[in-house]
Amino acid sequence: MDRERLAYQVAEILLRHLPQGAAPSAVEAVTADLVRLLEAAGSEPAATDEPSGRRLMVLTVLGRNHSGIVHAFSEVLAEAAVDIVDINQTIVHGNFAMMMIVDPTSSKLSFADLKTALKRRGDEVGVQVFVQYEDLMRALNRI
Repeated sequence: MDRERLAYQVAEILLRHLPQGAAPSAVEAVTADLVRLLEAAGSEPAATDEPSGRRLMVLTVLGRNHSGIVHAFSEVLAEAAVDIVDINQTIVHGNFAMMMIVDPTSSKLSFADLKTALKRRGDEVGVQVFVQYEDLMRALNRI
């Protein structure tokens, strides 16, 4: 069974059992567990839309706007040698939202360590942080 099909099947089962209106942290935990499952399912790289075969990650940041948010996360990524491929940010009525597509190919950190570092920085600056692989996010959004 290929990884994407496995992700669909596991996500369908888990999402059926989550309560209606589940907390974002519960959905994120499901996503993290799926990533670990897929990593353990095989050693071949996951299929991506990227011609190079690189596996991109999505960093989403949400919270009240204040100065230094973009810098805080750019600094963590730079220290870990993670390339920012694309970035979009907006402020609506004092609420900050940012989505970064990043390439961790050259990173000094594992996915789990990078996610921990980004979440720690989110706690420091008072925003919510969600980190997941782009291909898994797309697969989950199709369910």
